[in-house]
Amino acid sequence: MAISLETPGNATEAIVAPAAKIVPPPAPPVPRKPRKSAAERALNATLRFLSSVKVGVFLLAVLIVASALGTVIVQKGTSGFTEYYANLLPAERELYEFLGLLDIYHARWFNLLLLTVSLNIVLASIDYFPAAWRYVSKPVVKINQAFVNRQPFQQVAVVADGEATARTLKALAAEQLRPAAHRLLPIGAVYRTVETPNPRDGSVTILTECHAWNRLTAYAVHVALLTIFGGALVGGLFGHKGTTRLTPGQSANTFVSFGAPDEPPQEFAMPFTLVCADIEQNLLDPRKPDLSASNTLDWHTRVIIKDAERQAEIPAHIHLNNPFDYRGYRFFQASFDNFGSARSVSVELRPVGSASGAAYVIRREPTDIPGLGLTRLADFIPDVTFQGGRVASASGEYRRPMAVLDVLGDNPRQLYAFPAEGLETIGSAPFLKAKTEVGDLRVVMTDFEKVSSGHILQVQYDPGVTTVYLGSAMLIAALWLVFFFAHQRLWILLEPLPDGATRVSVAGNANRNRLAFEKRFQAVAAALGATAGGAAPSEARPPAAG
Repeated sequence: MAISLETPGNATEAIVAPAAKIVPPPAPPVPRKPRKSAAERALNATLRFLSSVKVGVFLLAVLIVASALGTVIVQKGTSGFTEYYANLLPAERELYEFLGLLDIYHARWFNLLLLTVSLNIVLASIDYFPAAWRYVSKPVVKINQAFVNRQPFQQVAVVADGEATARTLKALAAEQLRPAAHRLLPIGAVYRTVETPNPRDGSVTILTECHAWNRLTAYAVHVALLTIFGGALVGGLFGHKGTTRLTPGQSANTFVSFGAPDEPPQEFAMPFTLVCADIEQNLLDPRKPDLSASNTLDWHTRVIIKDAERQAEIPAHIHLNNPFDYRGYRFFQASFDNFGSARSVSVELRPVGSASGAAYVIRREPTDIPGLGLTRLADFIPDVTFQGGRVASASGEYRRPMAVLDVLGDNPRQLYAFPAEGLETIGSAPFLKAKTEVGDLRVVMTDFEKVSSGHILQVQYDPGVTTVYLGSAMLIAALWLVFFFAHQRLWILLEPLPDGATRVSVAGNANRNRLAFEKRFQAVAAALGATAGGAAPSEARPPAAG
């Protein structure tokens, strides 16, 4: 800005004032992130710790060891626990009780361990799922030479006709990688080919990939494990186990769980009734009077499950290594009474004074016998004794066997069947004559099928067992998908050169089963070598560590 001033000499002098200095406005302050509180930092650190894969592997190992201990150590409520507990040293009892090893699956720490492992799986899935999902939603469709050099499989060649080479390699890549399932599921997660030009340098990238969904199968494994753990947790919180004793003709709708000697037994009711129809014992040597496990091949218990709620009667056959499941209850053979009995008896109706007669086999189901009518085996006494006119057994061994037969019909009566040698010693007693003779016929027992007097079934109520079975089936299917399929990707990069030729780069990658993918890659690489003038394809480099 100029200002004119008039001086006494009529001279005009111009004074130029300096220009005003422009000061820029102050920059807005950069907002600072609010500092997290100690509670937030502690929470983030805890979540990072719980979502760690190393922590998850460690917790899973602890869970496996705990489950193994629950199998090795006899648990409360199972057959034989009382004897097992009695044989423990006092120090062992205190240690096992303190650690909860005698009832692991109902221990609080075991259920807490299940919850912690489940939480680790959920948090780890949340952390890693976005990266796995990007393989499906955002495939790598634009690459350069630096990307090619990082791939474990690669082949580079210079060709004169880039377009023809691209068509050949693209068709061959589709032939090698396209699965048959793509015809039924024509979706990108199964198979896709994407061609992407790069306007900056004129290059073109062709991506061919299959089974991108395989990146997500790890989460199918996670879901299966969570299903199994959920079923196990429900079973641990609400399940029970115990034993019930069954003899032919007896029914039971409860089972008893025995704990330590100082703990009262617990009785649990079942929503149905077990009716024992028959028990059988397959002996190695039936001639021996030995019912021990060393002389037994198998124990069979046949029951009828009467379910009034569902108005159903279901036959069940329970024997060694063949349990029976019904409404969350599992029944399997646990033990037996070491007291002799018989499943069936062979008798002869001999005329008095004769050494032979008509032979019949009598079981617990009524059998029509000429001269007697419907007859069934009511009881069997292995070592008969008479006390005050009552029949009893002096022991459980087969010393003086006797069968009690019920004759049914209009004139019901009860008969005793002794072996021939038994009749010679005690059969002549006057009070037994009416029990061993029918008219002029005498009932003589010639043989019998040995069996224990009763079987003990292990009963396990597990409301989560169906969920565990479902999770196990899911786990098998998920592992099959994980290991028998692989995400395979093959890129073809076309780069124009100044002399008019085209540099063609083929790169490949597979997340597993790389030996199978290498054969497919070599087929494409060989075609590239032939196009470039017969150059042999380079060997696939092993992937870098990590």
